[in-house]
Amino acid sequence: MTRTAWHRLLMTIVVVFLVIAALSYVTSIVLAPSGGRSVAGLWDGWAMFALVAAIAFGVVDFFVRPLGGQSGDADVMAEAEAARTGSTPTQRAR
Repeated sequence: MTRTAWHRLLMTIVVVFLVIAALSYVTSIVLAPSGGRSVAGLWDGWAMFALVAAIAFGVVDFFVRPLGGQSGDADVMAEAEAARTGSTPTQRAR
């Protein structure tokens, strides 16, 4: 997988966990009058777990996401440098 594909996958996971957190919190509010504090606390716990998971995946995504505006910027910059200086690349193309 490319870095862009990993970034998209991780962002999808973050959004899913944020939606789960919001739904769990709303469920805790809705069920609190009928179920009491224990039911509300249970759903609040699930909401906090989902929020922490979303933050964790977001931190991982921070280190995975592609640098620069577009993926492949390093290759473009290397080609531009080679064209400017007339040097040949020292590494094989991927």
